[in-house]
This record gives sequence, C-alpha cells and structure tokens, in this order.
Amino acid sequence: MLVGRPTARRTGARSLPTLLRRHAGLVVVLAAGLALRIAMMVAYPPALWFQGDSGTYLRLSAQWPAMPARWTYPWLLKGFEWTGTVASVVALQHLAGLALGVAAYLLLRRLGVGPWPATLAATPILLDATQLTLEQYLLTETLFTTALAVAALLLVRRERPGTLAALGAGVAVALGMATRPTGVVALGALLLFLLVSWRGWRAPAAYLLGIVVFFGAAFAGIGTVKGALGLEGGKFLYGRTAQIADCDRLELRPGLRKLCPTQPLDQRPARPDWFIWNRDSPIRNADRPEDLDEFAREVLRQQPGDYLAAVASDTARYFWPTPLAPTESCLATWWRPQPAPTDWAADYDCVPRTASPGYDWRPAPSRDVEPNAASRFLHAYGRYGVTPPPVLAAMVLLALVGAVWPRRGRLRLSLIALLYAGIGVGIMVFSVATSMFEHRYGLPALAFLPIAAAVGWQRLRSAPHPSDRPAPADGEPDRLAPTTAESNGEHDERTRDRGHGAAAVPQRG
Repeated sequence: MLVGRPTARRTGARSLPTLLRRHAGLVVVLAAGLALRIAMMVAYPPALWFQGDSGTYLRLSAQWPAMPARWTYPWLLKGFEWTGTVASVVALQHLAGLALGVAAYLLLRRLGVGPWPATLAATPILLDATQLTLEQYLLTETLFTTALAVAALLLVRRERPGTLAALGAGVAVALGMATRPTGVVALGALLLFLLVSWRGWRAPAAYLLGIVVFFGAAFAGIGTVKGALGLEGGKFLYGRTAQIADCDRLELRPGLRKLCPTQPLDQRPARPDWFIWNRDSPIRNADRPEDLDEFAREVLRQQPGDYLAAVASDTARYFWPTPLAPTESCLATWWRPQPAPTDWAADYDCVPRTASPGYDWRPAPSRDVEPNAASRFLHAYGRYGVTPPPVLAAMVLLALVGAVWPRRGRLRLSLIALLYAGIGVGIMVFSVATSMFEHRYGLPALAFLPIAAAVGWQRLRSAPHPSDRPAPADGEPDRLAPTTAESNGEHDERTRDRGHGAAAVPQRG
C-alpha cells in the first residue's frame, strides 16, 4: 500500500505536462486572451461606460430591495457593490469571456473535433478585440452571451441531457431572454432541438419548467406578463419601421400620422435609433406608448416587402463589409479599444467614457490625459484583431453544408451544427428586425457560429456509420451496439472509452 502512493503522485505529476502538450493550442490562445484582458483592465480602469445604459443599470441597482425583478444586470451589479468598485464586475465579465472559450473547446473535443480545429473555434471569443472591449463595458452583452451559451452547453454536452441539466438550461435561457429580448431566439431553438432529438419527455418538461419558474418569479415581482417578459413599450420597433415608412401611401388614422417622419425616404437617418432618441423625432408626438406599437404594426402590414428587404440588407452587413455612414462610424469607435477614452467633452458622441471609481451612476469627468502603453497597444491591436465579416459568413456556410451533407449517420452532429448556427444567425436577424444593425448587438454570435462551423467540419470529415440508431428513451435499457455518441467520436462516460466510428465496435466486445 505504501509503495503505491509515490507512484500515484509521480503519475499525477507527469500528467500535467502531458495535458498541456495535448491541448497546447488552447493553452497558447488562452494565455493570450488572459494577457489581453489584463491589459484592458490596466488601460481603461475601472470600466468603460456607455452613456445612458450604464447609468441606468447602476441607478436600478441602487433601488434594492425595490429593484425590478426582470432587470438581471442590475442584480449582478448589486451583488458586487460590496467591493466598492465596478472593476470587480468587469473582472467577472473577463473571466466569463475566458470561460466561454474554454467551454467551446471542451465541448468540441467531446464531440470528436480535433484539438486544432477546436482551438481555432475558441479563438474568436478569446481574442476578438470587440469582445474584449464589450467585456470592459458596464453593459449586458457578456451576461447575455454567457447565459445562452450555458443553456446550450447543458443540453448538448450529453446525448441524453438529464433532468437537472435541462432544468438548469431552462433557467439559463430565461435569464438570457430577461437580459435581452433577443434571447427568445435561443429559447425556441433549444426547445426545438430537444423535440427533434427526442429522448423522452423529461428533458423538454424540465426545460420548460425552468423557464416558467424564472419568469414566474419575475411575474410575482412585477405583476404583469408584459413586464415580466420585457415586452413593455414599442419604441425600438417604431424606430425600425419609421426608417422605411412611406406615409404617402399608408392608410393611418390621424393619431398615428403624427408619427410619420418628415424627411423623404431617401434622406432618412442611417440609424433607426435616431427616431428613438433625437429631439427632432416625431416619436415625441405619440399620445401614448401603445401608438408606437400600432404604427409599427401598420407599417409591417402595409409594407411587408420593404420591411423584409431592409432586414435582409442590414443582416447581410454582419457577413460582408459595407461602408458605414458617418453616424454609424462614430458609434463604431465605442466598440474598439481607443487610445484615451477620457476626453469625451471634445467629441461627446464619438469618444467613449470611463466609469467613476465607485458605484456612481454618472461617468468619470472628462479630462485630457495622455494614452498609456496598454491603451496604445490595444488600440493598434483593435485595428486588426477582429473577426472579419466574410469569416462569419464562411462559418455559417460550413455549418450548413456539414449539417445537410448527404451521409448516413451523424444525425446528432447535424442537429448541433444547425442549433448553434440558428442561435448565432437568429440573434443577428432578430436584433436587426426589432431594432437595427449594430456591431454590439451581433457580437454574441461569436459564441455560437465558430462552434457550428467546427461541428459542421467534423461531420464532413467523419466516416459514415450504418448503425447510427437513436438512443433508448427514458426507462429503456442501454444496448450494447455503438451509440450515436460513439459514432460521432464522443467520449463514453460509462466505459471511459472514446468512440471512433466503426473502430469502436470491437472495443465494446
């Protein structure tokens, strides 16, 4: 007994270098991602500040215990108020970004993807400059992306998700939808995934229960269904439809005609949110908030072709670079590292801000300072360290081709590729359809599209297997024939063996 103990320790000591060599690509990319995030915190302390949104979240967090139940990000801010600085929240967001990259890699390795393709798929979320910048902001994107990614991971990591995993996925996806309404895309996609890859009723029921529990708690705190679901007000859809509304041929009642833009169609502002925030917008003529919803519905009903064309055109901008209008180019600077985001009085609209040292709902005062070494480096890195739009298009194409390529077996890989591609593209389409094209709104797709592409690649390169039969439903005994997980090259938790298609059959005896 005593003789064996040193051997076990020596084996454990040797296992770490072996583990690092086996995942060398991820280790290098992860170290680079960590270094970049440390540089972000050094360059822009304590946090970057988005005028309007960041202050709103901090004001809401100060209302505890009367804080609205649906506002998830203020609850996160409140949870770290004891630290006395919003830098703690930013540090957590950077850790979440690193965790998303590691989780993507581990999931792909579990699905049989090789170490280098899996590392390549994890690289965008770990190294993309826009991702790094938004993690430094007091904004909801990191929480939103993490919640949806966790929900998908819980349902995909095993061929038959357990009841607790499905329940957790329901709570996580509901958290994501409460954070940003765009999360409804993932909510529906994950439910469809469970139904198509049917493994019994328990997982779908637990998933739906998690959603009901979360929004039930929000309803108890707010008292209205619309408030619990975040469906109050229609100003964003109004801005989207006002940009294309041809009021000369629209049939509108007098109360709605007051909401028509005064500019000709070809001279409308480039950004739909102009109609929401600008003091010259006709949105100020609304008699009641419901008029905005009604105006948007009338435009959708009478101009469906124009609306769909606008949504398709703006969504395509995520996948192919197009020139930005001056107002768009101005705001785009907020989502890349800047040399010194402090002298915002010189250009109030185009220069980012930084937060106050404490938990103040106002940004730090404008001041003229020299860029530091970290900010200069990050500004240079931000020019090139981003995921080009054509690469996103290639990811979607690879995922779709791999998913639908005629091949027997690998059904689960096809479903996973379609799931992740659907969530990523759906986030972009939904944000454009209900608001506008904005780099910030499409960024969460980086957590899904690379995984979809890697899974599509894995399915294309895997050999077909004639015995790819569905797993037994709940309550049925396991069979001895190779499972779908084995034919996909996944790790078998029961035998500790890794399946590799037909080669795995003799190992099972």
